[in-house]
Amino acid sequence: MNEDGPLLGQVLRLGDDPHLKGWGADVLDGKPIAAIGDVSGAVYDLVCASLGDQPRIHPSAYVSPLANVAADVVIGPEARIHEYSTVRGRTVISGGVHIGYGCEISRSVIGAGTVLSHRATISCSVIGQHAYFATGLVTASCLLSNPDMLHPTRTVEFGLPDGGRMSTGLAKWGALVGDRVRAGVHVVLSPGTVVGADSILHAGITVPTAWIPPGSTLHPPTGGFHLTPRTEGAAP
Repeated sequence: MNEDGPLLGQVLRLGDDPHLKGWGADVLDGKPIAAIGDVSGAVYDLVCASLGDQPRIHPSAYVSPLANVAADVVIGPEARIHEYSTVRGRTVISGGVHIGYGCEISRSVIGAGTVLSHRATISCSVIGQHAYFATGLVTASCLLSNPDMLHPTRTVEFGLPDGGRMSTGLAKWGALVGDRVRAGVHVVLSPGTVVGADSILHAGITVPTAWIPPGSTLHPPTGGFHLTPRTEGAAP
């Protein structure tokens, strides 16, 4: 980490994704996260500049007729967008990505080979390669302390390795997730969360605004369940 904070490449290297590298996004790897600010937007601008007049949706990609894909979206080769999913808002989907049923992806980057199961909601985030998100994952992107949640103004801070925080300069900023991260059902990533590569997030956990080191495993604070006998309404 330099005096301007951690570099994007310390969390995930866009240059390791062959499609994002081919589209010129790897120049961001050596830049401080705080200086980039809108990381997904910066990737989108670089990708669009590289593509020029080429089609934004690769001919080998599959987009269900029942999916809603906006015009300001880039979809790479062999990607699959399934029924009732929405992809919008300056989003880049790299090659071989699988987006299941009923997902909503906005203002985000999804790395090559990543699998999003059903009903994932990802906003203002960058996800690395070959990640797996189970059903119901959410990346939150604005603070609940905003006076007007439809028009947030409070700046999101992201977690640092030393436990501190640094400003993103933006009122909407989701998460940075490294390569090969796996998340169970109903996981929530708080605004400003940074998750290192090869980490496992177990089902039902809410990840705070923090820097999660590579190779971490996060469990819910309590596990198991408690049984009591049924006494009313039971069959004789």
